[in-house]
Amino acid sequence: MKEHPNYVFIPASTAEGVRAYREPAIAHPLQLAFLNPAGERAYVEHVRALLSAGRLDEADALLMRDLDGFDGRMAQLCHATTRQSVTVEGWDDLLPILDEYEGPSITAITVGLTNDSDLVFDHAAEHEPALVVALYSDDSYAFSRNAAETILGECLSDYPAFAGADEDIEFYAVSAGLAPLNTALIQSKHRYFLRDGRDGVDDRAPGGYVEYILGTWLRALRFLQALRSAAGSSGIPAGARLIAGTTDLNTDLACVLGEGAGVEPAAAVAAPIAAAALTMKKWVPKIDPLAEAFEPGSALRRKIAEPLHAAEPTLIPEPVAVTAIEPVPRVEQTSLPFTPPERKRGLFARLFARLRRAT
Repeated sequence: MKEHPNYVFIPASTAEGVRAYREPAIAHPLQLAFLNPAGERAYVEHVRALLSAGRLDEADALLMRDLDGFDGRMAQLCHATTRQSVTVEGWDDLLPILDEYEGPSITAITVGLTNDSDLVFDHAAEHEPALVVALYSDDSYAFSRNAAETILGECLSDYPAFAGADEDIEFYAVSAGLAPLNTALIQSKHRYFLRDGRDGVDDRAPGGYVEYILGTWLRALRFLQALRSAAGSSGIPAGARLIAGTTDLNTDLACVLGEGAGVEPAAAVAAPIAAAALTMKKWVPKIDPLAEAFEPGSALRRKIAEPLHAAEPTLIPEPVAVTAIEPVPRVEQTSLPFTPPERKRGLFARLFARLRRAT
């Protein structure tokens, strides 16, 4: 009975599919394209290449045109999530903070968009995706001298040269306006297309699945647009690179949004498919008893500058200080176990490891 507290509606007809989505009488062109895995892959890689190259207006026109043919809940949320409704809050604090910073010039700012994987179990509230920000100088990598393509190539490496070498600067920013769409994507029942007939539709990809794919890429697009707008209005350090990306959102990508004082689109990547292959899996740092060797560059510089007889107490816990009568053999330090390569891939892996430790 419908009045029973445990009543659950189950469609009696396959017209709505197993996920209660009402299919249109005429299939959308993308439903026909996504029926073949190669067709879906070609479309996704095209959108990824546009975003990776900073061609946000082209990606916007493409996604909104394709969403016009759908009227499901996800498509409605996508239309409601406009460029003007999504912002990055807190960016106007960046330059004042850097004015008081006594370390080296900041030449790169990385901003990553992600979600806590546990949010899929939380249906009580809407969730904004998290932003993770890190600032770098040329002490860790020659950001100011390398081309955008070279920097993105470093992002593709198993262990980027600048991973873990961000400057010790307290700066935070948050996204605003993505919560309704982001929450719907987290809780979507249309995340997978099995292509085995169990989706309740024939000769087409389920409309709910296509809407989900379009929604994931619109979320990434709106984030990049909001970040570019914030950087354009509040500024970034002169000559610094603004590097943005997403991870664990089914849209893994990285792009250079800003070079120098302005915020201009980066030139099209020579090999967009390579940039699109960015994995950016979470990286877990190895346990090292000599932890001070891996502190941020600014902290190390301060320690070197301190006199050996400084009166201030050391910031390193007593067990960590290397005060043993017999020095630690070099072979023991270099033979510590390494994190498996699959756990430390990509630029934003380091950044999101910071987020997990902070929470």
